[in-house]
Amino acid sequence: MPRKNLHDQVVRAYLLHLSLRDILLPPHELELDELLLRLQADLQIYHKIKSTRYLNPCMSIPKSGSLHLAWEYAKNPLHHGLFSQMLRVSPHVFTVVIELIKDHPIFRNNSNVPQAPVDYQLAVTLYRLGRFGNAASLADVARESGCSEGSAELWTEQKEVEKRWVDTNMGFKGLWREGWIMYDGTIVVLYARPAMDGDAYYTRKCNYGLSNSRPLGPMPVEIATGFKFGCVASRT
Repeated sequence: MPRKNLHDQVVRAYLLHLSLRDILLPPHELELDELLLRLQADLQIYHKIKSTRYLNPCMSIPKSGSLHLAWEYAKNPLHHGLFSQMLRVSPHVFTVVIELIKDHPIFRNNSNVPQAPVDYQLAVTLYRLGRFGNAASLADVARESGCSEGSAELWTEQKEVEKRWVDTNMGFKGLWREGWIMYDGTIVVLYARPAMDGDAYYTRKCNYGLSNSRPLGPMPVEIATGFKFGCVASRT
């Protein structure tokens, strides 16, 4: 069951308060003018709860993160593998992407408060897209990236704009549009446990098998096969 946000919790508590108040002070015992004043006050309080952006005091959260290590890894070719492990692309690919997107108007807000650097926004986006399971939570991504949860959410939600652009220019909605940069596939069960590194082939379904998967995206790609851990660890 999804967790309710603070606004919904406060509204629920206030509705409970109204119910108890009406039991202890039945409305039929009040004059019409008193009922109208009570109703007006209740509506004002409800509107105030829903329209107040922050119900808790805004407190600065310590931010540190480890994303800066990616720039250190990029300096030494021997550490490029660590860079790719963090951001899922090589330093060269990262640089090329930066050159392609850095002049896009989305990175300008015409404000006295500038946006975060483009390379930092891209790094946070790639870091989040490269996480899965428990490590994919927004709080963990923000903590490791050294930014707020709101920034991490904002920088990684722009894909919706690009999906609409693709829909408009293609003239139809691609079947892959809801699987943006994700992998899907199945496990091919092996006849027996492999003699070499057999434990590496043990799957979550309590058998031995190979992963057969492909990315869901706009460009046709070859199907990848390998260990069952997924696209990152596949051996093609």
